[in-house]
Amino acid sequence: MTTAARYGGLILAPLSWAINTQLGQILPYSDCGSKMPSTVLAPAAAILLAIGSASVSRVSRASTKVRTALFLSELSFLTGLIFAFALILQGVGSWLIEACQR
Repeated sequence: MTTAARYGGLILAPLSWAINTQLGQILPYSDCGSKMPSTVLAPAAAILLAIGSASVSRVSRASTKVRTALFLSELSFLTGLIFAFALILQGVGSWLIEACQR
């Protein structure tokens, strides 16, 4: 695996969390007027991206024996999982509260 795969969870997961946080501020206004649940779909896509980037980082661990690369792979994997958990909590919040009530 390449070095970019090793950093996947370390870069993509926080980036998807930041984008999802901003979309959480913007999308309720459009959701209230329409019947499309984009407030629920955006966190679902971000969760899949965070879990996917964490799993790619985990797979890249097997291709090296250098200790620094192993550390970065594990750090990236755990960071991806932490941000996936945060995205799950944000997604549950947007699923439970109706967009027009915010």
